[in-house]
Amino acid sequence: MRKAVFTTTIGVALLLTACGDAENNGNANENEANAALNNNENDMNNDDVHEDNNEQDNENEELEEENEENAEADEEMNGNEEDAADEIAEDGWETEVGETIENEGGTFTLHARQDDIDTIETGPVVIDIEQVNAQSGELSQQMADMLETEELEMIQMDLTVENTADEDITFYVSQATIATSTGEQLESDMWLSDHIDGDMMSGTSHNGTFFFVLENSAAEDVESVRITWSSPTNEDWEDIGEDVDIEVEF
Repeated sequence: MRKAVFTTTIGVALLLTACGDAENNGNANENEANAALNNNENDMNNDDVHEDNNEQDNENEELEEENEENAEADEEMNGNEEDAADEIAEDGWETEVGETIENEGGTFTLHARQDDIDTIETGPVVIDIEQVNAQSGELSQQMADMLETEELEMIQMDLTVENTADEDITFYVSQATIATSTGEQLESDMWLSDHIDGDMMSGTSHNGTFFFVLENSAAEDVESVRITWSSPTNEDWEDIGEDVDIEVEF
């Protein structure tokens, strides 16, 4: 009886052993299959990475070429601007007296100019008048419709104004009044002229162009202009300079 039990036990052990070997063999085969599958997936992923890298390299090359082209274009543009600036510096002004130019506003003739004007100082205010000129123009259709006139006779004044004080002041450089040798008294045209705020903070400077439209005379007949400004004032509205009154001859 014991022998039978022993034999049966050995049989079960052999059976278990056989089943274990079969299961191990199955697991080995499955592992080999999984390894092969993983290798294939890795190969495919590597191919995708290489393809992405190649596309990125191509994009980088195209971007470098575009940057080089833009740099060349910028260099050429800067060179042209410098050449134009040099020409203006040599001649003094882009438009000389007697010349006619055409732009978006129309066709304009420069009749007279004065650019040798002493610097003006009143209290802490310094005014540098770059030029005063007399010009006439035939306006483009768009400009004529806007200003409701086809022709303009004008005095132009370009200037820079600076507050050299350590305090804020008030000076209305935009509110200059001129009197022409042809007998007209004019304020600057608010539509055509730049605006410079009268409240000037300490140590600031501003520049602008102002146009005075002649009503009863021709620009070519103007031989001189008288220009006046009221004195600057401080925060207490006290005068801190003298009224400005100068004569400019063409």
